Amino acid sequence: MVGSLAGNRYAKSLVSLSIEQNELDVIFKDMLLISETVGSCKDLDVLLKSPVVKTDKKQEILTSIFGKNTSKLTKQFLLLISSRNREALIGDIANAFVSQYKIIKKIIVTEVTSAVKLDEGQKKKILQLLNTNNSSNIEFVEKIKPEIIGGFIVRVDDKQIDASISRKFDDLKQDFSKNPYIADF
Repeated sequence: MVGSLAGNRYAKSLVSLSIEQNELDVIFKDMLLISETVGSCKDLDVLLKSPVVKTDKKQEILTSIFGKNTSKLTKQFLLLISSRNREALIGDIANAFVSQYKIIKKIIVTEVTSAVKLDEGQKKKILQLLNTNNSSNIEFVEKIKPEIIGGFIVRVDDKQIDASISRKFDDLKQDFSKNPYIADF
């Protein structure tokens, strides 16, 4: 799981509460928003982790940022977290909630890294290589890294297939460094 142990526990309790109140999908969208906002805005992250800023000021900031765009349950949860002086965990909680949601909904995250943007045909071929017939439960994340030169790297959970040209060059470099035809003295 992602994040801190306390963040995972808070996320787990929020998942349970949102299932109980039949708002799991709504809270998921809220947690995605919070995760993206905290992750992309370093100033907000620093502010939430700052011991100098008072709790009531942090609550006011959280309400002004997320108040109009989130559900009542999410607002109450954010206020509860901040009243317990756990604002520093909000990003971790949101990330852990998203991970737990994907486990509950059986969404498989497939991360594909390539040198150039893939077209739809290439994406379908990669999914076929992975023997994934049920594409409705697959989240396809595409990353572009020109330094891999060509080919692709596919990561599903903790498994990785590296079919990149840069990897093949590295393998060749290692093979040549172990040249059996040069006598060792």
